[in-house]
Amino acid sequence: MVLSLTETAPAGSQPPRPATGATAGLAAGQPLGHFRIERQLGAGGMGEVYLATDVALDRAVAIKVLPQAVARDATRRERLIREARAQARVNHPNVAHIYFIGEDEGRLYFAMEHVAGATLTERIAQGPVPAEDALAIIRAAALGLREAHRSGFTHRDVKPSNLMIDAHGQVKLLDFGLAAGRGDEPHADERGSGPVAQTSIAGTPLYMAPEQGRGEPIDFRADIYALGATLYHLVSGRPPFEAETALALMSKHATAARPTLRRPSGQPRTTIAAIDRLCARMMAPDPADRFASYDELLRELELVSVERTRPAGGSVRAIATVVDLILSALLAGLMILAASALGMNTDDVNANALVLTVLAAYSIAALARLGRTFGQMLLELEVVDVATGGRPRLGQALLRVGIPLAIPLVMTWISFVLGLLDLELETGPSRMLALSLGLVPIALIWAAAAVPGKRTIWDKASKTLVRYRTRGA
Repeated sequence: MVLSLTETAPAGSQPPRPATGATAGLAAGQPLGHFRIERQLGAGGMGEVYLATDVALDRAVAIKVLPQAVARDATRRERLIREARAQARVNHPNVAHIYFIGEDEGRLYFAMEHVAGATLTERIAQGPVPAEDALAIIRAAALGLREAHRSGFTHRDVKPSNLMIDAHGQVKLLDFGLAAGRGDEPHADERGSGPVAQTSIAGTPLYMAPEQGRGEPIDFRADIYALGATLYHLVSGRPPFEAETALALMSKHATAARPTLRRPSGQPRTTIAAIDRLCARMMAPDPADRFASYDELLRELELVSVERTRPAGGSVRAIATVVDLILSALLAGLMILAASALGMNTDDVNANALVLTVLAAYSIAALARLGRTFGQMLLELEVVDVATGGRPRLGQALLRVGIPLAIPLVMTWISFVLGLLDLELETGPSRMLALSLGLVPIALIWAAAAVPGKRTIWDKASKTLVRYRTRGA
């Protein structure tokens, strides 16, 4: 079994304290192919990692070499070659790049991008990571893992020490030593790998999915589980489960209830609550209950992140509604003038009923066609389907508009019909009309102040979200 309870320096990383002088394997200044060894960065059962200089291009690289004790082991050699090929196939900004693979005097090695920065393990050691920073890190890692999945690979060892943040703030996914799948086939397609049969249990128990710990076939959802455990660790400052042995850890992941994510001091309550729900789904014991694709996970990460999604608050939504109401009143006025010009009797027209009808029809059409009304457009807002990130469908637009306007619209038309019949509207219906109109701003204020994501009852019912327009919209 390849099990680890501790974090080791990953390939491409820069250690907290650089080694000096000769190393256990290669000495400083020693040539290896067209590279010159500078110092050792890390060592483990999967290989020794060195900082080196590419003499031909005069640039820093990280070199992974098989330990001398296993340099002639055919299985270990094949594993290193498979790791290099797997990582080389994943061409993405959030995955460390492979430059070269070769052999020099019996030493099999490959050279990769040297990421000068800190691992997430080092970042967590300083304390819990702010919620928005953690979401941005996990989103970047998910983008890299999505590309690996499209290339046919399951990483199988997602954890803080295999994720680095470079000097430019870019997240890099490292160490494909345990990657498995069909990506090394000549014609791997973008559908990614299917279930991977495990011949041994491989991974890190602190973040390992239950099915991976049981040695069952796994797919990308095992990586999503590990990514969820990493998110939990980032925000809370500690892993979701802790135990003295690997077997006890794997048992907890499979059977124990995950501890609720506690809110660190100074972190927003609603965002932490949303992250806790996100972790619950990412770390669901049954893979079928996790996200069905990386695209689905990425959409949810964006919805949870206030910085990326920026759900609109009650005040700006109220202003947009007032703008749309004024526009509807102008359109209703033009309709009355046009009818009057055609010789129609407009004396008995109920202006309120007409304005609300125009508002409802115009809002439904605008949302289904454009994803935003004129008032929302002026304030740089948009309405999106939370499942797809696109504009609402017609049915969703009907629900969004119908729920807040249903009672006022019905009551105004009842008033209009009763007026035509020379009947007076009794006090009860009048109060119901006033109450229904008053509930709309109350719902907006409540959502803005207390509801995660600032979603009202009609937002939730229609599975939509009002947010500030994003760059890619």
